[in-house]
Amino acid sequence: MKNDNLIITPSGIRGIVGEGLTVPTVINIVSAFGQWIQKFGIEVIIGRDTRISGEMLESAVISALVSVGCKVINLGICPAPVLIYTKNKLKVPGGIIISGSHNPPEWNALKFLSQQTFLSKAELEEITEISDSDKINYATWDTLSQIKVIDPIDDYLSDLLKHLESDSIKKKNKLKVVVDTGAGTAKDIVPKMLESLGCVVKVINNELLEGNDFPRNPEPVESNLESLIEIIKNGQFDVGFAYDCDADRLSLVGNDGQWYQEDIGLALIAEHTFNELSEEKKKGIFVTNVASSLMFDSIVNKYNGSIIRTPIGERYLAEKMFLIEEKKAELNISKSSFIFGGEGSCGGVMFPSFNNARDAIFATAKIIEILVKSGEVISDLISKLPMFYSKRVNVSIHGKDLEIIKHELKNHKITQGKVFSEIGQDIKVLYPDQWFVLIHPSNTEPVIRIISEAKSEDLAEKLVQFITQIVQKTSTIS
Repeated sequence: MKNDNLIITPSGIRGIVGEGLTVPTVINIVSAFGQWIQKFGIEVIIGRDTRISGEMLESAVISALVSVGCKVINLGICPAPVLIYTKNKLKVPGGIIISGSHNPPEWNALKFLSQQTFLSKAELEEITEISDSDKINYATWDTLSQIKVIDPIDDYLSDLLKHLESDSIKKKNKLKVVVDTGAGTAKDIVPKMLESLGCVVKVINNELLEGNDFPRNPEPVESNLESLIEIIKNGQFDVGFAYDCDADRLSLVGNDGQWYQEDIGLALIAEHTFNELSEEKKKGIFVTNVASSLMFDSIVNKYNGSIIRTPIGERYLAEKMFLIEEKKAELNISKSSFIFGGEGSCGGVMFPSFNNARDAIFATAKIIEILVKSGEVISDLISKLPMFYSKRVNVSIHGKDLEIIKHELKNHKITQGKVFSEIGQDIKVLYPDQWFVLIHPSNTEPVIRIISEAKSEDLAEKLVQFITQIVQKTSTIS
């Protein structure tokens, strides 16, 4: 499926609605997916976020799936982690998340799920081949299935609370929290979950504006969270939580009004979990991607655990965790070993024992558990974490030749004596325990992300600017 106005990767098919992402395009690719998934089964579970284009795309997705003989389970407006949890619990072979995630409101996307997790590159190529061949096998009128509509929220929350000491937390909990849902899919479920844990909850930015625009930019970064930061600075609140549109990303604002980068929340959960495992004499295995902070290495080493780095993308983490869990004996891993992880850039934790997906809702619950159990304020807990400083720059990918960039960097003096690695399309230079620089062609936007991290803010800034200059000066594709 060639379309210059779409970004097509295993992470999803993304585009601006009405330009690259049109109803005919959606019907074409979803019909191909529906035909392809039937080698595993005929059920497909779908859900969408709150953006105005979602209902239109939902109708197109349902029509395409039913037309090729699939049975559709429609969750309606639903957080991505809840959809994945429900898919796995019901053992549904395929899924489609209709969500532009953290992208601006004019964007939307289709994220396809196969049996274990998001599509692999090979699976996407198989579906694209069906789409391009125009050999879709349509069902006859008498074999069409009715659409099943279910609400998964109560079932998800019930299971989530079983993975916490929820009764004890509720009895001791005196936390006052602010939730900025950005009018995304967290809008109903997160306040309900927090209240069930005994929190006093203030909710902001919970409804779409007139014209169905978002009350803030969907990406929960500091520049988009001025209202949340201001409320916490001026009020007596313990913590603030902010989400993207499909609730797989989480940002934190501390009791002092300080915004923390997404990997801080995941680091708090990692420190807490490893500490509990240590007390139980159990080994922890932490799975994260190559862009996540060096603080995770420090935490893992402190507790004599193991850390595994994957390429960037939720599917790689989910696939790795599934493989480890399934083959513990072959890999000589103790049955009692606990596997968990997440991508630092999103803050959503992954506990395969509950939900093998980036889950900002579960991450929120774990942070509440940590605050209640410790009795400490979040700023004090964060001050005890290993400290690294991170800087990020985006460079337009248009015209850039990744092979030339790779050659220039590999032969540059900055890489001499350092660990130089290629992970998929990513390029990473690492000075163990001190700093790293990563060049990552984005899976979701037409940019190259340059990410640096170091023990000093000044070095992190110098590194990212230095590598940015190398990338910008490289020859472009003629």
